Amino acid sequence: MLYSSILEIIMFVSLGMVILLLARALPRIEDESSAFSSRKDKMSNIAKHIPFDKLDESMNLTLHKILRRVKVSIMKADNLVTNKLKSFRSDSKKDGNGLPM
Repeated sequence: MLYSSILEIIMFVSLGMVILLLARALPRIEDESSAFSSRKDKMSNIAKHIPFDKLDESMNLTLHKILRRVKVSIMKADNLVTNKLKSFRSDSKKDGNGLPM
């Protein structure tokens, strides 16, 4: 019990140190990232031309179709299991040695 507490303390202290080091290095990274702003502008221009409304509509339609097919498959499996259970029940009643229901 004591060992696990010590290990937890060590893990959290090391996590805190990593976060501190990242927080101190973050301003230096932002200063150097201004050279990559032209790439960022190109990517944002490309993203503006993507028709997200049409993509969203087609994804919703596809998801709807898939979910309907899954629902039908589940209903078929349910009917199969129900019929199998009914046949077991009728077989056990015919034999007379089945478990009482």
